[in-house]
Amino acid sequence: MDLLILKLLTKEFLLLITTLSILLYVWFQYQYTYWTRKGVLGPKPVAPFGNVRDVIARKAQFFQPYCDNYFKYKHLPYIGMYCFHRPVLCVIDPDVIKHVLIKDFDHFQSHGIFSGGVGDPIAGHLFNLHGNTWKNLRVKMSPSFSTSKFKTMYPLVENIANDALAYADAYYDSGKSLNFSKFYETYTMEIIGSVGFGVECNGFKNPNSEFYVRGHEYFNPQTLYWTLVRALAFFAPDLFNKLKIRRIHPDIVNFFYNLVTQTVKYRQKNNFKRNDFLQTLIELKNDDSIDDTGESKIQRGIFSMTDVAANTMLYMFAGYETSATAGQLAAYELALNPHVQEKAREEVTRVLAKYNGQCTYDAQNEMTYMNMVIDESMRKYPPMRSLFRRCTKEYRLPNSDVVIEEGTLVFIPVQAIQMDPDIFPDPEKFDPERFSPEMKAKMHPCHWMPFGEGPRKCLGLRQGYVESKLALVKLLHKYELILDERTPVPMKIKASALACVPDGGVWIKLRKLEA
Repeated sequence: MDLLILKLLTKEFLLLITTLSILLYVWFQYQYTYWTRKGVLGPKPVAPFGNVRDVIARKAQFFQPYCDNYFKYKHLPYIGMYCFHRPVLCVIDPDVIKHVLIKDFDHFQSHGIFSGGVGDPIAGHLFNLHGNTWKNLRVKMSPSFSTSKFKTMYPLVENIANDALAYADAYYDSGKSLNFSKFYETYTMEIIGSVGFGVECNGFKNPNSEFYVRGHEYFNPQTLYWTLVRALAFFAPDLFNKLKIRRIHPDIVNFFYNLVTQTVKYRQKNNFKRNDFLQTLIELKNDDSIDDTGESKIQRGIFSMTDVAANTMLYMFAGYETSATAGQLAAYELALNPHVQEKAREEVTRVLAKYNGQCTYDAQNEMTYMNMVIDESMRKYPPMRSLFRRCTKEYRLPNSDVVIEEGTLVFIPVQAIQMDPDIFPDPEKFDPERFSPEMKAKMHPCHWMPFGEGPRKCLGLRQGYVESKLALVKLLHKYELILDERTPVPMKIKASALACVPDGGVWIKLRKLEA
């Protein structure tokens, strides 16, 4: 009797599972008619992954399916794709991209990914916010990223570049090749610590300091749980916010929050000021001016200590991988292309001679060819290989009857565009002349977007440029860069990274120039 009941229950259970599986399959297939019903063409999805099956299987980088299909459907202005069941519009035509990012930006104000700090206060920084909250904060923070403001911070950055040069000198003296990946990561983290958090980290001498350890953990989750949490924040941000899940480990949150609050309290208690990014945030926090509501900003809690902590994390979030990878990959291309390196060195030598050997802000600003080198490096290896926007208000695509509904995710395949031979002939060739002032003036604004474009363009792009360039300038003035045999050619990029992070590192030999 018991055996008969067990068999019946087993049959019922299997029937239930089969029925649910069929219903789920039918539901997915219906979801996958979304773009067809709108008359938008695109690649065929596979349930339940949509068009990202190879990404989930770790056979492809996250952006790869979109970039691959860019080249397959280049004759179309846009295509419809799916991230699991979620419809994604992949925009191909640069004029349509310009509408999304610039002309009709009010319909696409959100990045559409990550958490806005609902369950994680220090994740509530400018990148993750949208709507009026983002708009108001951007207005307040824009002066903090102005050229005039950064010029006051420049001596801090140059001091760190000098420390980086001393570190390279030690490697030259030892006869060892320099791991430029580690070199630039340390250099960038030093700048983040000094300019962003107001602390001296001495990372070139003490790479195991807690600031470096916690910073590394922030970008590289240490367990499967936190890796999955990051994935959920990316693929299902709305669900993520509803569940109020933390995206960052509490130990990391506590360390950086306490570091910021202790530094702020020390400065306020001792009436101490420093020309750094943290000081500009402290001034925003202490701004007690009266606005049209008749209340002071402090009374209304406009910019709290949590906001200060969150936006120092923005300095780390936006600046670490972008500046570090831009610098080391530019060094890689200079070592791989000696004629480009020599032309860059001639400019560096000429300009520094004009400024009595001092690499002042104005001196590095005159190095036009070095800017071209950085621009071309970021074309081949864009810090942001793809851009996301979420439709925040119903929108009809230009010259069509296709209506994009609120909440739809829009993808812009930056790397595919920047490696398109119809836009940049012989795209694998490293050619800084593509970015001469004359050529850049003729370029479509949406053909080269390493920092994004439009109102959500990265505020810190000027600083990123200078930081990446400055260490290279000091090295080129003293050394010839020669590629070590450990460095792969062509360069291999980590599949799991959102930025172009070299897989295996960039190893370069230093040869001292004759005086």
